[in-house]
Amino acid sequence: MSPTWRRPWYFPHEGEDMEAAVLRECRAARENVAVMDVSTLGKIEIQGPDALEFLNRIYTNAFDNLKIGSCRYGLMCKADGMVFDDGVVMHLDTDRWLATTTTGGAASVLDWMEEWLQTEWHDLRVRLTSVTDHWAAIAVVGPRSRNVIHSLFPHLASGPDSFPFMAIREAETGAIPARLHRITFSGELAYELWTPSWYGLALWEAVMAAGEPLGIAPYGTEAMHVLRAEKGYIICGQETDGTVTPQDLGMSWIVSKKKPFIGQRSHRRSDTARPDRRHLVGLLPIDRDELLPEGAQLILEPNVSVPAKMVGHVTSSYRSATLGRTFALAMLQSGRERIGATVYAPLNGHTVAAIVTEPIFYDKENVRRDS
Repeated sequence: MSPTWRRPWYFPHEGEDMEAAVLRECRAARENVAVMDVSTLGKIEIQGPDALEFLNRIYTNAFDNLKIGSCRYGLMCKADGMVFDDGVVMHLDTDRWLATTTTGGAASVLDWMEEWLQTEWHDLRVRLTSVTDHWAAIAVVGPRSRNVIHSLFPHLASGPDSFPFMAIREAETGAIPARLHRITFSGELAYELWTPSWYGLALWEAVMAAGEPLGIAPYGTEAMHVLRAEKGYIICGQETDGTVTPQDLGMSWIVSKKKPFIGQRSHRRSDTARPDRRHLVGLLPIDRDELLPEGAQLILEPNVSVPAKMVGHVTSSYRSATLGRTFALAMLQSGRERIGATVYAPLNGHTVAAIVTEPIFYDKENVRRDS
């Protein structure tokens, strides 16, 4: 739950427990089509002649070449160079942009932006407006999601060439106006449908009706977490804790070398380039049915005296219908140099061994995302 919003954890059928429901929801998203309410994401409009300059200073990556009608994933750092929040930045019109934030970060990101705008960059001609509750947003996810979109918007060209990944389109279904975004938090072919909030229920019902012949399945926040972790997508506040840099997450690609941004100087400190920093990695328990607890500490040897040296911790851990086993994400000291090695999680009464892997478990080439 986040302030003023409640979302289902999962949608159990009669006789299902949570595990069975989540596995079914994940299979629907990976094999068919599924739908989720994503209205809780923070939404901030950035308007004015200097909006682009403002965004380039706030985010680690640049937006100069982002065309109107397109979006781009963005990452923010605090002045110490540590990851603060992330989201998608949308270029809506000349001097008009919209940035999404994490659900829990909506207020803090707006406050952060306003602080810099009012105290350090007061010469910039920019206006910030929270529009989080102005929009309802629905994610339609899965290999058959395009079928649902075509049913709802038959006059919209929705193929991969005419409506590519990270593009924005506007259309109507019935009397419901919608803004469609080709973005994904699952790694699947997916669309986010935004509509003014008072149309939210009507759009949800229209999506469910269009998807009913295909067996569309609503999914909750737990399945969302599983799907994104299979793809190696981070959640700020889960994979990050205020001590993690983009480089620690294997996200050097999102850190511009051509422009200044908040936190840039801190990335040049020797401490942020230490080879023994904790890196984001994947973990596959040797026992395929063993579910590592989130927060479990990691050690390098199975039989060590107490206190043992901890070299990392589990950030996310799930059972995967796609992989047919359990898996986890972790922050591990010198993690990228330990790929293929075995680490251990001492638990109450026993120790779990796990193989260190790359943090992406599914569709590494993005074939499904871009289909």
